Amino acid sequence: MGILRTIFIILVFYYLVKFLMRIIAPYLLAKGMNKMNDHLKREQSFKTEKKREEGKVTIQNNRDAEKKISPNLGEYVDYEEVKD
Repeated sequence: MGILRTIFIILVFYYLVKFLMRIIAPYLLAKGMNKMNDHLKREQSFKTEKKREEGKVTIQNNRDAEKKISPNLGEYVDYEEVKD
């Protein structure tokens, strides 16, 4: 009798969780999607450039593109290929 009761409780718990997930999961997914959408909009607003006046020239330096060579690197040695 104890085994049947345990199996019954497990089945009731399984179907109860399954039923609740059908109700709760769409709400949680919608909330997560809205949160992600808001985050992406905020992130994109930081990336957009300010509107400039027509004809105004601006120069932006990309400091990341510059090569930074460490003084401890050593010196560059040019070489030639030797064919045997």
